[in-house]
Amino acid sequence: MSFEFTLQKVLELKERQKMELEAQYTEATKIFEDVATRLYNLLKQKEEYEAQARTKISQGTSIFELQQSETSLLRFQREIEKQQRTTHLARERMKRKELDLQEMTIEMKKYEKMKERKYEEYLLEEKRMDQQVMDELSIQLFVKR
Repeated sequence: MSFEFTLQKVLELKERQKMELEAQYTEATKIFEDVATRLYNLLKQKEEYEAQARTKISQGTSIFELQQSETSLLRFQREIEKQQRTTHLARERMKRKELDLQEMTIEMKKYEKMKERKYEEYLLEEKRMDQQVMDELSIQLFVKR
C-alpha cells in the first residue's frame, strides 16, 4: 500500500497558482524598476538643464532664452510629476503582488504541512500493521511448538 495524499490535486493547483503569482510579481518588479529608472533619468536631466541655465544666467543671456529655459523647466516638471504618479502606481501594484505571493506561500505551507502530517500518520499506521503481522506470526510459531 502506498501513500496517497487526498488533497494532492489541491496542493498541485496551489503550486501552479504560486508559480503564476511569482511570475506576476517578477513582472511587476521589472515594470517598477523601468518606471523608476525613467523618473531618475528625468530628474537627472532636469538638474543638468538647471545647471546649464544657471551658467547661462551668470554669463549673461537674453530674456528670450530665459523664457525658453523657464518653459523647458516647466515641461520637465510636468513630465516628472506624471512619471512620479506612474512610479507610485507601479510601486503599489508591485506591493500588491508581493502580498498576494506571501499569502499564497502561507497557503502552500499549510497544505504541505497537512501532507507531512498525513504521511507521518501513514507511516505510523504501516508500522502498527507490520507489528501486528509480526505479533500474529510469533503467536502462530509459539502455538506450533
